[in-house]
Amino acid sequence: SIWRIRNSRVLRSDRRSRAVAPPDMATMGVPPSIAEYLADHPDVIVEQFARESGVTPHAVVQALPTALRQFADGARFVDAMQDIATWGDVTLIVHTEDGIMEFGGPIPAGQVARGYYNVPGSSGFHGHLRHDRCTGIAFVERPFMGRPSASILFFNGNGAIMFKVFVGRDENRNLKSDQLDAFRSLALRLAS
Repeated sequence: SIWRIRNSRVLRSDRRSRAVAPPDMATMGVPPSIAEYLADHPDVIVEQFARESGVTPHAVVQALPTALRQFADGARFVDAMQDIATWGDVTLIVHTEDGIMEFGGPIPAGQVARGYYNVPGSSGFHGHLRHDRCTGIAFVERPFMGRPSASILFFNGNGAIMFKVFVGRDENRNLKSDQLDAFRSLALRLAS
């Protein structure tokens, strides 16, 4: 079916939607029209779609077809970040209303101290992450901009995305197979 977003509403055209059962929206507070839209257009920019639809980014990811996403408890933040540290070059994205910031490269292993997950270094990706604010982690495999993508989204208690880590791409812009295997293995280990 053809859908379009206008004035924070999802509108359906006259064409019939394909038969994809949406997740149970009654428990998620997301209108069924959003799940129906996402079944046909899973490649939306999550934060933008959430803003336009009047729901949280977490609700958007929950409304994706179940075959495209798995969830883990936010308490597994350190486990996820420790594993990601072994993957090599990835892309980390922070998307706010004011911009989209991207980092490409390895993410060093950190450790918890003084209330933060501290990522060491003076160049490349480094800093202090509020791991205790992470209430959920999503492992998402979906098409994006015409290509397969795989990302880990870390959510805070407000349903916003703290940051996302994307599986890296090779010289042909394909997902790195070793990282995709590591991504799937981590999802299997952490997801409930």
